[in-house]
Amino acid sequence: MSGCKVIINEITGETLSKTTDYKLIAAHKRIPNVKVAYVAVYYVWTLIASNLSINIESISIFSEPALRYLCFIINLKTKIMKPNNNYLVSFCISSTKVLTLLLFVALVFSSCKKDEDAITPLTEGKAPDFTLNSLDGSSVKLSDLSNKVVVLFFFGNSCPSCKSAAPSVESILNIPLKSRNDYMIIGIDQWNGNSASVQSFKTSTGVAFPLLLNGASVSAEYKTTYDRLVVIDKNGNIVFSGTQGAAADLATVKQKVEMLLGAPIILPPTDTTTSVKGDAPDFSLTSISDSVFKLSANKNKVVVLFFFGNSCPSCKSAAPSVESMLNTPYKSRNDYIIVGIDQWNGNSASVQSFKTSTGVAFLLLLNGASVSAEYKTTYDRLVVIDKSGNIAFSGKQGAASDIATVKQKVDMLLAN
Repeated sequence: MSGCKVIINEITGETLSKTTDYKLIAAHKRIPNVKVAYVAVYYVWTLIASNLSINIESISIFSEPALRYLCFIINLKTKIMKPNNNYLVSFCISSTKVLTLLLFVALVFSSCKKDEDAITPLTEGKAPDFTLNSLDGSSVKLSDLSNKVVVLFFFGNSCPSCKSAAPSVESILNIPLKSRNDYMIIGIDQWNGNSASVQSFKTSTGVAFPLLLNGASVSAEYKTTYDRLVVIDKNGNIVFSGTQGAAADLATVKQKVEMLLGAPIILPPTDTTTSVKGDAPDFSLTSISDSVFKLSANKNKVVVLFFFGNSCPSCKSAAPSVESMLNTPYKSRNDYIIVGIDQWNGNSASVQSFKTSTGVAFLLLLNGASVSAEYKTTYDRLVVIDKSGNIAFSGKQGAASDIATVKQKVDMLLAN
């Protein structure tokens, strides 16, 4: 597991004991048509009797038969869990004391180094043909799209990074090319969700390109995974297959498509003026400290809204930079405020956990899904409101990508 490191930094908060014998052993099977797959512990949550310390002695990977034999020989207790239909994971625990151990496992393609232990994608040759049903009930067959440049966006219907990337995929790889008859972009749900889950993805991200259902088998044929972009030329050959998140590959894919089409992609002009998006909808929300924040009570202030999801990885990643660039430098000003709004409607404990893990000091508000809907935005987004209560900026990509732009906007508004 050289590229897939499992880090357990805290289990009980107590001193770890070397005298108590615990073993954690994971086994995995290969997924059909996939060369390499690793299973790792994603969360380890323990409920332990008082004064009991724990020592995770080893983590090893064995074949399933070998693991079962080992468990039998040393008389260990075995617990079987199936995180999805492709994996069977066994955990063996031995202890001299009573222990209740709950183990959650997850496929960790997204957190492991792809160059070490991930799938090697198809990067050349004929693109495998496929036929899938789309969300609107129509059937899409790749070979029917000959003489077109085709971009495939493999996504997971509830994957946070996919949802974060999707609006940028729409604005860069769909909207500017809608009028062309020699180009098409298609989304393929690699998580095999039902129509409702894929419709939810479409609604929350605002994408307008076709979304196809039950694409896991296609993903396997292309030797790729979710949150990836693939480009197919007019002859039906693969010319690009991403090995990182779609957001990171957008610029490369844009250049590749421009080259194949022989024309630049002209993006819509960026809004550089203030107060052009109308009045900001008023709202009143309770913070995790039980205070009430009302937007209209902050007139004559520049207000930044950071819409986040309380357990959204990209939001957690962006939050420290939001704090250092959009809160700390302006703390002494009385004409500026930044607030975070939990778009996932988590409880106080989940939002407090977000605050603790990210170290942000600005106000965090609860139950913000309805506000997000009024602002026609989603989580991991930044919105700027000027001193007159007008929306001056509303981000269409992840907060981390918009921080520099928002800071410039804020500085300009505060200088007026």
